[in-house]
Amino acid sequence: MKVKNWEGWEPEWLKLTEHFQSAPGVPGAYIICADHAIQRAVGSDEHGVLTIGESDNLRRRLSAFVRCAKNPGKSGHMAGWRFNYASFEKVFPLETLWVTWYPTVDKAAAYAKEGEMLALYLAEHYELPPLNYKFNWPKLEA
Repeated sequence: MKVKNWEGWEPEWLKLTEHFQSAPGVPGAYIICADHAIQRAVGSDEHGVLTIGESDNLRRRLSAFVRCAKNPGKSGHMAGWRFNYASFEKVFPLETLWVTWYPTVDKAAAYAKEGEMLALYLAEHYELPPLNYKFNWPKLEA
């Protein structure tokens, strides 16, 4: 994903399973990535982005992803549920995933940042990340 400026994102990519509980309990956007590139409809995603999301509470949302990814049938995070249901663990072991987040002032700003990142991904690969199923279409039209 060709991001012109990563300013404002957590300065380092962190191991998801080791650091999801240290995410701030504030609104923001987040990106969960594999530890290797992923072939996409157009090109290769060198970051291995699996999902881009947003929340009014980053810590709670990332905890929900991990809970759903680890436990069959758990609800509360659709990307985590899809990770488990589709057996992503076979190709992308949960312990190898990385996360970064972008704290925002409110949920509306988090939603806008998620939309911006999804638009960048879509423009480059002509599809959404593998665990995303929705796109902030109004942001695209603006």
